[in-house]
Amino acid sequence: MSIRMLPAVGSCQGGMVPLIQEAVQRVKAASDIVDVVGGYLSLRQTGKVYKALCPFHDDSRPSLDIDPERQRFRCWSCGQYGDVISFVQQIERLDFAEAMDLLGRRAGITWRETDDSLQSAQRARMLEQTDWAQKHFQEALWDRHTGQAARDYLEERGLEEETLRIFGVGWAPPGGDWLLRKSEREGKDRGELEALGILARHENRYYDRFRERVIFPIRNARGQTVGFGGRVLPGTPTAERAPKYYNSADSALFTKSEQLFGLDLAREDARKRGYLAVVEGYTDVLMAHQHGIGAVVATMGTALNHRHLAQLKRHTSEVVLVFDADAGGDVGVERALSLFAQHEMELRVARLPDGLDPCDWLLNEGAGPLNQSLTDSKDALAVAMERWFPKGVEERVGAAQQALDRVLGLMGESVPHGGGSATAIKRNLLVGRLARRLGLREETIWKRQEELAKTPRGRDPRAVAGPERQIEPVLSEAGMPMLEKELLAVLFSHPEWVEETAALVDPRSLTHPIARGLYENLLGLVRSGSPVTMDALRPSLSPQAHALVLRLADMGQSNSEPRTWWDSLIAGLANRLSGEQGKLMREELGRLSLVGDHDAALEMLRKVQELSRKVARP
Repeated sequence: MSIRMLPAVGSCQGGMVPLIQEAVQRVKAASDIVDVVGGYLSLRQTGKVYKALCPFHDDSRPSLDIDPERQRFRCWSCGQYGDVISFVQQIERLDFAEAMDLLGRRAGITWRETDDSLQSAQRARMLEQTDWAQKHFQEALWDRHTGQAARDYLEERGLEEETLRIFGVGWAPPGGDWLLRKSEREGKDRGELEALGILARHENRYYDRFRERVIFPIRNARGQTVGFGGRVLPGTPTAERAPKYYNSADSALFTKSEQLFGLDLAREDARKRGYLAVVEGYTDVLMAHQHGIGAVVATMGTALNHRHLAQLKRHTSEVVLVFDADAGGDVGVERALSLFAQHEMELRVARLPDGLDPCDWLLNEGAGPLNQSLTDSKDALAVAMERWFPKGVEERVGAAQQALDRVLGLMGESVPHGGGSATAIKRNLLVGRLARRLGLREETIWKRQEELAKTPRGRDPRAVAGPERQIEPVLSEAGMPMLEKELLAVLFSHPEWVEETAALVDPRSLTHPIARGLYENLLGLVRSGSPVTMDALRPSLSPQAHALVLRLADMGQSNSEPRTWWDSLIAGLANRLSGEQGKLMREELGRLSLVGDHDAALEMLRKVQELSRKVARP
């Protein structure tokens, strides 16, 4: 689990962070957490707090507390914790800026400056880094010697140069330091490249995250590179020991479970066709475009989910799933149906021939058959009902009821029969279809649906955001050295001491990666020249990191003598660092003595003694 750290915070103009801080304060002040959460969940007041079933785990008793005085929510079961912005981020699966937009619209206020300072400053710097990496990967592919093996592979797959250039496909050479060396020569910040999943680090050594792989740039709907997918070349040493596909690590720009590959190039054709088709692989998308079928996107190796649906809804009202004609495809259709059932979007299914993916089918048969399959795609529910309601099922009471309950389970909570929304109309049509298929009265089916809605499963608060929500687990401080945890607790409860701490504690002296990442975020605010506050830090934190920050701040506020505590922590860190240095120096002293280098051994002994005197000073 990574901290969604925005590396560019430290490089923002000095006046920018206060603008963001002011925006956070305005939005939170206009968004009472009880009112906002009450719009999603059924609340019950108990003393000074409100309680609800937690929507972030399978909750059978109210575990979620909403505190109107502190404007916080907290689940005492799964550990989710945060403010009103965190709650909206989690329940709607939005990033920080999107959650601020939603709350701003709800409150009728505008929080963004005209120059869109949050996006233009922080995101622009990160996008510069991903664009820099993409250009180098692409240059490597078309280098006469460096990219020969990758070009041969892509040519064998039937992909043409024009297609590869349109998608910005590249090549990451073997070795592990090709891009690292370029970053050093061009003065790139390796920490920023690591935060974006371009470089990786083991202990204190940086290396290329992508090696000996064809690189597919992952772009957002505006065509900006936010991450990368890498496909290993068959027959190479890497192919023998590594996964076939490898993606960027999640970052402030890129979340694997939210991204749709090819969306930027699919939008125009989607408007013409009236739908977007969803396939499984990068090369499926490239080959479809090469054959003139542009309205095609792919998930990043994950099942279609609500985050994908939110993006699809911005560009189309109809989605066509392209599936293999096998049992796995049937399972995929059923899973997707549960996703689409409560939304005003249509879901259709296009089948592929046995054993073929879209790329192979297009290579073998051209665009005609796939185009026809998309045109002839069937309503997904009709496809599922063919399997759930085989011939004669109405004569077997148990099987018929099981199939009926399965379909009704997609409908969520009961709605009035005469509801006029698109979702209500969809449910009424579904009930009519079920009644005709089973020879039952519609009222009988509505009654059964109401019974199901009253069961614990029917009251599942996760239905607010749809079935199969995937909530990231809370970041844990488990394993974090006590010195580091307590230092962060003091700083989050007394952020006015961060600048003083920055002059004394190097982030590299913190050994736990989460502790180091949070501390570096604080230092970023210091480098920006702006006041250090929790609201200023807020945009750079994921909901999970924010929950951890709040827990640490609570820990810090419980101490009655924080300054004395801070003094002891600074001294403890200095002693720990001295102890580590002393251990290394004594090991080196032993080595020098063994090899007989007496002059060097005497000099090292002098350094050990000097360090011991420093540590012993009061």
